[in-house]
Amino acid sequence: MPEEFSLGWTEVDVAVRRTGLPASWHPFEIRSAGYTLDEHERLSNAAWDAMRARGLADADKLDHEVAATLRAWTRPEVLIIVRAAELAGGTVLYRACAGDGLGVFSEALPDGIRFLQLRPERLVETVLSMFPPYVPLPVAPVTITQHKAPTRRRSDLPDNSDNSDRDFTTDAPGPSRRDRDALAPYSNWPLHRHGTVELSLRHGQGTLRPAGTTTFVDTDGGRYLTFMNTLPDGDVRLRFTPSDGSHLRRWLLETIEEGGR
Repeated sequence: MPEEFSLGWTEVDVAVRRTGLPASWHPFEIRSAGYTLDEHERLSNAAWDAMRARGLADADKLDHEVAATLRAWTRPEVLIIVRAAELAGGTVLYRACAGDGLGVFSEALPDGIRFLQLRPERLVETVLSMFPPYVPLPVAPVTITQHKAPTRRRSDLPDNSDNSDRDFTTDAPGPSRRDRDALAPYSNWPLHRHGTVELSLRHGQGTLRPAGTTTFVDTDGGRYLTFMNTLPDGDVRLRFTPSDGSHLRRWLLETIEEGGR
C-alpha cells in the first residue's frame, strides 16, 4: 500500500463510517451520499467497490495502511487545520494530524481528499512547506490589548426579571489612536492571501481541545502573523508579528511540546 492515496468524497464518508471511526474531518465538508436510503446504499456500495478496484479495501475491510491513516486522521492527538483564502485561487484547506505514532497530512482536491502518511515529527514542517515563501513585512511588530466588554443594564430591575431589562450590546472601547497609527503600515500593500492556523491537542483518552489560533496575511510587501492570547482578566492580547513563517513554526512546535508534558 503506498504512503499516499486519494479518496473521493463519498469514499471518505463510507470508509470512515464502515470502519467505525468518528465523522471528524473538519475543515472539510463531506455530506452523506444520496437523497434516499436506497440511493445512499447504492452509492456507498459503488464507492467501496471503487476502493477495492484500487487496492484500498477488500470485500469487508480497508487495507491496513488506509485504516491506520484514517484512524490517526479522525482520532488525532495533534490536529493542525489551515484555512486560507487566496485572491487568485479561492479557498485552500489542509488537515494535518498525528496519532497512534503516525502523522497524516491531507488536502482538499476538486473531487476528494489526498492523504499523505508521514512521521509525526515531520507534521509541522510538512504543513509549513505548503506555504509559499514570503519575506517578513517591513514594519515594526505591534502589540495591542483588546479590553473585555462589560454588559450594561438598562435599569436596576430585580434579577428575577425576564432579562428584558438587560442590554447585551457591548461597551468595549475601540483601538486607541496610538494603536491605529501603529497598525496603519500593515495595510500599505495589496493583499495576496490570508487565513488561519488552528492547533488542537488531546491527552490520552481525553477530549481534543483547542490550543490556539494564529492568523497569517501575505501581501506584496511580505507576510505578517497575528498571535492571540486571552489574559486572566478576559482581555485579549494581539501580537502583530512580521515573519517569514519562522515564528509560526516556533509557536506550533513549542505549543505541541508543552501540551505533551
